[in-house]
Amino acid sequence: MTSNQSRHVRDSAGSPRSGQATVEFALASIVFLMIVFGTIDFGRAVFISAELDNAAREGSRYGKINPKDTSGIKAKVVDYAVGSGLTTGAVTVSCTGMCKADDKLTVKTSVGFLTITQNLLGIGPLTLTSSSTTRIE
Repeated sequence: MTSNQSRHVRDSAGSPRSGQATVEFALASIVFLMIVFGTIDFGRAVFISAELDNAAREGSRYGKINPKDTSGIKAKVVDYAVGSGLTTGAVTVSCTGMCKADDKLTVKTSVGFLTITQNLLGIGPLTLTSSSTTRIE
C-alpha cells in the first residue's frame, strides 16, 4: 500500500470519501433552518397582530360607553392582549371633539416584535400596530 492510499478512508466500493456530503448537509441545513424559523416568526407575528387587533377593538367597545375613562380603556386593552407583551404605555386613546355622543373614539396599540431570524437576515426591529375607531353612544 502506498502512502497516498493509506491517508484516505475508503467506502465499500473502494473509492476514497471526501467531506462533500458534510459540506452539502451544512449548506442545505442552513437553508432548511431559515425556512423553519422564518415560518415560526411569521406565525408569531400573525398571532400577535391578531391579539392587538382584538385588544384595540375590546378597548373601543368599552370606550363607547365610558369614553372619559382613559385608564379603564387602557386596562381593558392590556388585559385582553395577555400574550403580546403590551403595556399601558403603548396604548393611546383619543377622541374627536369633547368625547361626547356621536364623537369618534380611537384606540391605538403598538408593541415591539423580536424575530428569531432577525440577526441572521439583518432585519431591524419590527413594530406591530393596530387601531380601532368607534362612535361614542
